[in-house]
Amino acid sequence: MPCEKFIKKFDDYKKMRIMKKLFGTFGFRGIVNEGFGTDKVKRVGASLALYLGEGKTIAIGKDPRISSDMLEEALIEGITEHGCNALTLGIITPNTLSLEIARQADAGVMITASHNPPEYNGIKCLSKSGRGFSPEEDLAIETIYFGDIKAGVNKGKKLTDSKASDRYRAHIIQYVQKLFPAKPMKIVVDGGGGSASTVTPEILERLGYEVVRFNCKYDGMFRERNPEPTDTNLEKLKKLVISEKADMGVAHDGDGDRTAFIDENGKFVQGDVSAAIIADHVLRQCRDKKKLIAVTIAFSNLIKDVSERLGAQVIYTPVGEPYLAQAKLMCGAQVGLEEHGSVVIEWSREGPMLAGIMAGILSKEKMTFSEVVASYPKYHQIKGAKTLPEGTNIDKILERLKTKIPLDYEKATDMDGLRVDYPDGWFLVRASGTEPKVRVFSEGNNEKRAQELIKIAMDGLESALK
Repeated sequence: MPCEKFIKKFDDYKKMRIMKKLFGTFGFRGIVNEGFGTDKVKRVGASLALYLGEGKTIAIGKDPRISSDMLEEALIEGITEHGCNALTLGIITPNTLSLEIARQADAGVMITASHNPPEYNGIKCLSKSGRGFSPEEDLAIETIYFGDIKAGVNKGKKLTDSKASDRYRAHIIQYVQKLFPAKPMKIVVDGGGGSASTVTPEILERLGYEVVRFNCKYDGMFRERNPEPTDTNLEKLKKLVISEKADMGVAHDGDGDRTAFIDENGKFVQGDVSAAIIADHVLRQCRDKKKLIAVTIAFSNLIKDVSERLGAQVIYTPVGEPYLAQAKLMCGAQVGLEEHGSVVIEWSREGPMLAGIMAGILSKEKMTFSEVVASYPKYHQIKGAKTLPEGTNIDKILERLKTKIPLDYEKATDMDGLRVDYPDGWFLVRASGTEPKVRVFSEGNNEKRAQELIKIAMDGLESALK
């Protein structure tokens, strides 16, 4: 089994998730001015400054939500009043922030609620490497946050750099051109009104593609559509791909760290399918003798097919970008994948880069998008959720669930919720990181089996709740 050192930490990670009072899977978020506002954000800035020590620099990025400017000012106050410099980078994607932290800062904060509706906002803290802080580091910062924060003695400075996105564009173009050719292709981009709205169209044009822009102006209210780029939210993009006779469509969420794809027929490409395709083609060109792919516990069995083809090993992690980053750090995994389509190639989720890579894959293979998808095995998934009564101890419910399901499975893991694997599929029940509910996923080799597995999970959950 690869990377025993990382896997042995899973029990500790579970305990730490329970211990956390502020930071969830990755940062925290909420409805602005309803339990989440400037006071909390300012205190986070102060806590991070005290954790790092005087004289350090904290880079700040934000998405275009209407509350982001207000929260940024509060964050700057907390940082500078406790001796650190605040480097503002403007509206950028999280991966831009990661690159800039490594280049010119000691840590970073992204002000974003990612794919949540416009009334939400949030905070994600990143370490010097540009990846999310480890669970241990989160707890250390929380200790300061919930302690007695006294007024600082020395003041830091507010600094500004408006060229971060330009450097990020150049970085993407260099990376993609090194790996993939570009052939004439038309691509429709739905920027979601978020941070990637200008970046993705520009990098694709500079790579030589014809781009049709839709919803590619910053909109802090996300008036055109819900910022989460799901199948149901991308109806207009699907129609545009067909009417424009485009080769593919690309869509992002509020901060540009989620990327969804539409094929040339206007069909939504499932996130773990697009992520697996990208990982496959990136690792085909990787010269490392040992290939490792980190995926969350919610990822499709498609990754097993891809890994066998590559001669790679798969490392499963709890759900969340920081755990994938830890797998890259501790195990040397070349890529990290999440079930909704996010890919970690360096230290944080890529967004616009994935658009350039996927276009490069189609160019290199000389195939349509649907043909590329069809060249991979097909699995059937069902995703559901169940709201729990207030005050429910979800950990105890999941523990009871183990005893309420038939024992004809191959294996089960409780690294994050409960995933149960069978020869022809699996199901996962895990607590939501943002709502009082559990999420229930199933996957089967066919639709009937996926339905059977989610019924087993739901029936077991009902029994465990009694």
